[in-house]
Amino acid sequence: MRPPTAVLLMALAVFVSPSLAEPPQTLPENATQTRSGTGWECMTGFQRVANGCSRIVVPANAYLEASGDRWRCNRGYRRTNDGCTAVKVPQHAYLDESFGSGWRCERGYREAQGECLAVEIPSNAHSSDSSYGPGWECNRGYRSSQAGCIPIDVPEHAFLSRSGSTWECERGFRREDSTCVAVQVPANAHLDYSGQAWKCDRGFHLHGAACVDD
Repeated sequence: MRPPTAVLLMALAVFVSPSLAEPPQTLPENATQTRSGTGWECMTGFQRVANGCSRIVVPANAYLEASGDRWRCNRGYRRTNDGCTAVKVPQHAYLDESFGSGWRCERGYREAQGECLAVEIPSNAHSSDSSYGPGWECNRGYRSSQAGCIPIDVPEHAFLSRSGSTWECERGFRREDSTCVAVQVPANAHLDYSGQAWKCDRGFHLHGAACVDD
């Protein structure tokens, strides 16, 4: 009768030997085994097609990306089907890949039908870099109108806002139509943080329009 140890070793051999006999997975041409060892991936410059690796064809005026699995057109070119076509930059424009056309008009010019036309800037205005709107903005202290840029009428007890395109009332005054009227602060109250309203002092509470003892 065989000892238990010998029987156990024979049983393990039955289960282990088939896996050892299996040949390693065959790698297709231009492929490498993955780090996990459970599969394969194509080398740089190749892409997976069915069960093989096909070379990536990089057209003229293009380059292979760092990932190695796709290509991109050089600066100044745009992808058209399977090739790269040069971007036609009109006069008074420059290359800008963030735009759909691949170019953007210089400051002081606006795109119109594939060209860059000079912006007509009215008096008391300056050109803007914005791609939207008329291409100009009114100077500080002026506001836009159909006539161009007209002065902002700043009423008494007011000042121009930080943007310079409107006005704000001084602290202690509130806006009422086109004027600034004084905030009437009752007894036992003070201006709040906005400076355009009031709140009761500590130890008092609002009752109607007055501040009374708690």
